[in-house]
Amino acid sequence: MIESWDYERALEELWRRSSYERGLISDPFGDTERAERGLLRMRALLERLGNPHLQPRTVHVAGSKGKGSTSTFIAGAARKAGYRVGLYTSPHLHRFPERIAIDGHPLPDDEFAAVARHAAVAAAALEVELPELGTVSTFEFVTAMAFAAFARAECHLAVIEVGLGGRYDATNVLSPAATVVTRLDLEHTAVLGPTLADIAFQKAGIFQRGVPAISAPQGAEAEATLIREAERVGAPLLLGGRDWTWSGTWQSFTANGPWGDWPDLHVGMPGPHQVENACVAIATLTALDRCGIAIPEQAIRAGLAAARSPGRFELVAIDDRRVVFDGAHTPAAAAALVAAWRDEFGERRAAVVLGMGADKPIAPFLERLRPIVGRLLATRSDSPRAVDPARIAAAATALDLPVAAFATVTEATEAAIEGGREPILITGSLFVAGEGREALGLAAPDMVWRRINEAHFPRTDAGKRA
Repeated sequence: MIESWDYERALEELWRRSSYERGLISDPFGDTERAERGLLRMRALLERLGNPHLQPRTVHVAGSKGKGSTSTFIAGAARKAGYRVGLYTSPHLHRFPERIAIDGHPLPDDEFAAVARHAAVAAAALEVELPELGTVSTFEFVTAMAFAAFARAECHLAVIEVGLGGRYDATNVLSPAATVVTRLDLEHTAVLGPTLADIAFQKAGIFQRGVPAISAPQGAEAEATLIREAERVGAPLLLGGRDWTWSGTWQSFTANGPWGDWPDLHVGMPGPHQVENACVAIATLTALDRCGIAIPEQAIRAGLAAARSPGRFELVAIDDRRVVFDGAHTPAAAAALVAAWRDEFGERRAAVVLGMGADKPIAPFLERLRPIVGRLLATRSDSPRAVDPARIAAAATALDLPVAAFATVTEATEAAIEGGREPILITGSLFVAGEGREALGLAAPDMVWRRINEAHFPRTDAGKRA
């Protein structure tokens, strides 16, 4: 019998199970057999928890960019229709419980600890009984926690964001009411494959026979793959640009599709790219009617307009400076960020605080971001997956961008404030956006997690992880 847990004990368990290699899918650098074993392990874990993932209706959301915004739109509209809604996303901005939200609120610390303990009992039993399935990873563990929390809260609907890829992701154990693929881009190519067709194939792994599949407009290569996989599986596909369209701006747009023509729609998250994400959400929400989740037009309108998501083109005023936090981390996301920036600031350039993951394409990202870069402040988040700022600086120098490197996001943010009067952009990952918000006093860091992380993975004097 495991004693009652507190929040710190829950985080210790998450850290204990973490590693780069096992972080998101069973073994992202392994072969298909190992990845499939991860799904077997996830199903076995959930069976020991009473199969909580099968209790609420679910929407399964994959994609390279726009997953978080689209999921937020879907969950917000369903709440406006009176449903109790769970939302599972990753990563978090400041604290792990943000990943598991019910009716717009992160799981309270005591509930987070309780479901972690519940999952730990099941995981320990599984690892003893079926050692051939391997060890439950952190992402599998948190995913199981989310499913258990949503079942305990008797959620009517759960919106579940894929962690990485789709086909072999730990979330791909659902019997969803709808599946979603947002805009695709080259990402995690070492895991998902080098081409958009490879990536689309992995994302399409969440499609299921008879279950509506909704996709954002895609490039020709990705579109052809999604169409082929939907036909092969027998999933009815609603494809943006073919089956539904839109016109207008994020302040006022019209969505046209099987639902009819809806004029004068608004979104609460700024940027031209959010119109596409909102329309993906509309197509998904209207498709849910077939499974008994009826969400009227007025609820959808209200949900889109009320949607907020910190760290996604979040614009704030700090004293007399305007600061934008955005978690863009792919070249396509950088292009969308530039469009949103131009929409807000015109031709003004930014002091860009940039930190990225070690597996992200630095030079292509900078190429897309170049039009709005006035000066670049390369840095890294407090994450073992963050790339050395020197690599960002080297890529920037090769592109003739003015750059300086800083050991922490806080140092880079302070230098951005002190070095000029231009607006500031803090971007490259949600972790960087989150640490930028903390540096400017908009949120408090999770000192419990920081203490645990430092104890297991201390920094060197240079600010890098040992």
